[in-house]
Amino acid sequence: MPELPEVETIVRDLRELIVNKCIKEIIATDKQFSTFNEGRKRQLLIGQKILDISRRGKHVAIKLTNNYYLVIHLKMTGQLIWVKGTKWLAEGHPTNDLATTVQPTWPNNTTRLIINLSDNATLFFNDSRRFGWVRLMSASEWQSYQNKLGVEPLSKNFTNEFLLTLLAQRPHSRIKPLLLNQKYIAGLGNIYTDEALFRAGIRPDRLAGQISPTEVNKLASAIQTVLTEAISHRGTTFSDYRDGYGQKGNFVSYLQVYGRDGQQCRHCGQTIQKITLAGRGTHFCPCCQH
Repeated sequence: MPELPEVETIVRDLRELIVNKCIKEIIATDKQFSTFNEGRKRQLLIGQKILDISRRGKHVAIKLTNNYYLVIHLKMTGQLIWVKGTKWLAEGHPTNDLATTVQPTWPNNTTRLIINLSDNATLFFNDSRRFGWVRLMSASEWQSYQNKLGVEPLSKNFTNEFLLTLLAQRPHSRIKPLLLNQKYIAGLGNIYTDEALFRAGIRPDRLAGQISPTEVNKLASAIQTVLTEAISHRGTTFSDYRDGYGQKGNFVSYLQVYGRDGQQCRHCGQTIQKITLAGRGTHFCPCCQH
């Protein structure tokens, strides 16, 4: 699943392409999205100009002139693909058609929603496993939804004091599952939580109440640093993410623990271990993290 850096990359890429364009047509090709084909949703979308595209947590939000938002969550296998003539940009779950040097063809059998724009470009929402979603929300509905999400880790509200308070309120929680909980911190996922905990020298299975204020400060800094670095490298790729140019993110070469189980730690030489924590594969160095 794309995490904060990947979704931020998607938003930045698409902002240059779809902002100030109008929605000319919208076509649902999957019954899950059939309400976009008729009635009020269609009336609220056709003819609307796209004012902005932004990220909240792992969500993409497209703002329209009528103060409605198309909110998108790619989940596991979602894709957003922009096509204009022979030009195309793709992000999300990679498929064979993205790897070929031949012009891919869309829509295909994974296409769920088609949005035609006023500049003759088209935005496709594809999703092979159908976990992703697209919802039309009013400004108040979108705000209410956002209120259920936690603090953005790259915002001014993500402070040492915030993290100290969060851990103090949940002293018996394991630190990694706590950081992954989207109602507390929005956008962190498996990759960057493992990497931040490594940089802070904290084992992912430690209880929040056992982490000292000094360690919490290191963790807050590590979270922001690793996310910022990952954004600058357009995200991390293993098998399930490509950026807005159909390319793999290149932060993978900077990973210290995630996906490196059985390999030597680049800092101390010990073997990176992998455990399952709250149902998630979790990587850490038993020497560097305590």
